Amino acid sequence: MANKNDNVCGFLAEIKADSPQGTVGRLKLSKLCPTQNAVGMDEVNAKVAGMKDRSGDQLANYLLPRAVPVIIGNGGQYYLIDHHHLTISLWRAKGDVDVPVVVTRNWSRIEGNRFWREMAANNWVYPFDAMGAGPFNPGTLKKHVKDLDNDLYRSLSWVVRERFGYVKDPSNAIFAEFKWGSFFRTRVIFDEQLTCKKEDSMQMTLADIEREDLGNYNDQIAYALYLASSPEAAGLPGFVGRSR
Repeated sequence: MANKNDNVCGFLAEIKADSPQGTVGRLKLSKLCPTQNAVGMDEVNAKVAGMKDRSGDQLANYLLPRAVPVIIGNGGQYYLIDHHHLTISLWRAKGDVDVPVVVTRNWSRIEGNRFWREMAANNWVYPFDAMGAGPFNPGTLKKHVKDLDNDLYRSLSWVVRERFGYVKDPSNAIFAEFKWGSFFRTRVIFDEQLTCKKEDSMQMTLADIEREDLGNYNDQIAYALYLASSPEAAGLPGFVGRSR
């Protein structure tokens, strides 16, 4: 899928298996190994729409402040520990282009179970599926960002954050939205989830629900915003509560 955006980060050196911690460079999207299995496709679709018109310097200026943090491990593989939504969106909008990355750790000599124990100890892996089930063996993680599944409740947590139901907490940013998604999963049920076919449930987005039943959609979003400000959510990252 080569295109004119392939060299958008060509001024950066390519990251290698021996690149030291702190190195900023570039990697092809196809070389990045996910550390989670799902994303919120509503957020992805919004990002894709915003990226399609960017190219050249404009695209580079957008990507550089969003360098993807990677862990080099398991014999020289590259694991992204954040920006999964950015990378799958970029793949869908531009193909297998270079993306700026920063080496968070070089653990290339650490392999297998020891590697994954270190990843888990640092909260750099989220071994759950798109329905919130898990944890599973890290061997079940997706191998490519293009294969990430859709998690409706990850989308819901994004919508709630966009409406200031909570804030992005810099001290607890990685996987924070999944924690909110898990909180909402057992509390917010959309009518469409109860009536759709099983094979369609994994593909369902909030945009689909909004189109099919605007009234129920608005009611459930309002309920999610209420829950986000309630004492039940007080322990979640970025909790802001109710204003007095």
